[in-house]
Amino acid sequence: MKIPLGKPYIKKEVVLSEISKVLDRKWISGGPAIGEFEQSVKTYNQDTKNEYVAVSNATVALELALLKLIEEDGYDKDEVIVTSWSWVASAFAVLRVGLKPVWVDVNEYGVPEPSHVERLITNKTKAIILVHQMGIPCDLDEFEKIKNKYNIPIIEDAACAFGAEYKNKKIGNGDNITVYSFQARKCLTTGEGGMLVVPTNNDPEWFRSMRAFGTNISPLKRDTANFLLKEQFDRIGTNFKISDIQASLGIAHLSYFDEEISLRNEAGKYYNDNITKNFSELGVSIANKIPTYCTKYNWQNYHLLLDPIYNRDQIVDAMRKNDIGCKWDIQAIHLEPAINNRNIILHNTEKFHNHGLWLPFFAEITREQQDYVLETLKNVLIKHK
Repeated sequence: MKIPLGKPYIKKEVVLSEISKVLDRKWISGGPAIGEFEQSVKTYNQDTKNEYVAVSNATVALELALLKLIEEDGYDKDEVIVTSWSWVASAFAVLRVGLKPVWVDVNEYGVPEPSHVERLITNKTKAIILVHQMGIPCDLDEFEKIKNKYNIPIIEDAACAFGAEYKNKKIGNGDNITVYSFQARKCLTTGEGGMLVVPTNNDPEWFRSMRAFGTNISPLKRDTANFLLKEQFDRIGTNFKISDIQASLGIAHLSYFDEEISLRNEAGKYYNDNITKNFSELGVSIANKIPTYCTKYNWQNYHLLLDPIYNRDQIVDAMRKNDIGCKWDIQAIHLEPAINNRNIILHNTEKFHNHGLWLPFFAEITREQQDYVLETLKNVLIKHK
């Protein structure tokens, strides 16, 4: 039995119907499907105040959010507080725009603790990036207090958190620039793709312009005008556009997205029940800890923490040799060769980095598959204990 780590929840007929609309229009780039997708996400979030800007991926969305801050006040403040326990994009975006990451540890939920972030603020702090890791929200009310106290902007890295809720409110439906990822393993996917949620006071048109080389007229407006409308370039932008085909996949997927979250919830609870009953004596604990303020969890991944008696990499390797798409945990960015900063100690980050792992997890995983994963994991742990 071969079980992948993840698999997108694609209803082929629904998706092909939406893609066919794009193909029939023969407008596969810069067309109306992009705006339709943006509006669909905004409607899903029940958001009445922010603007939504689709881009090619969440990494460039982070870069754009940071570039906007640089355009406003230059490099006099060049520090960005960010967690190390995240996909490398969260910090690489900081470095690629010429800023400096300041590493903060995560708490038991895998997200930054407000008091820890506050201790790192200096007169050089340009922004705080809050990573809602694995779809688990940060404590946004507490961070809002810090934002207002120090007048420091917050960027929410919600790459994994689309559909999750903080106190009955969708992540992104707030007052901060927020970025989503729609990469293949994300709950909502367009294959590759991303989106910015931009408060209106942060000039959404700047982001629309920058994603399309800095144009002062959107490609759609130019190409639908009934007179010659020539664009000009008011700023030096780049090509961060998403295609209409990708957008149509997102529109289709969003139409049954809540069904997917329900299936993920059932699968997560099944794992939880079995791990709690059968694995505690083997030194395995559930790492998907959900804070009470998270009123809806999207179950982006299924995360376990192993006792240090195990060599985590050996366990992952053994699972993979049994055709199970197990994965080592999110790596600590500050320890990666490109950074190699070993002068700081981030206790929880390094604990997850060294001892965490992911089990196969996706909406359509069957109970038979989950039972095989759990049985194999138990046998592997007993063998390596």
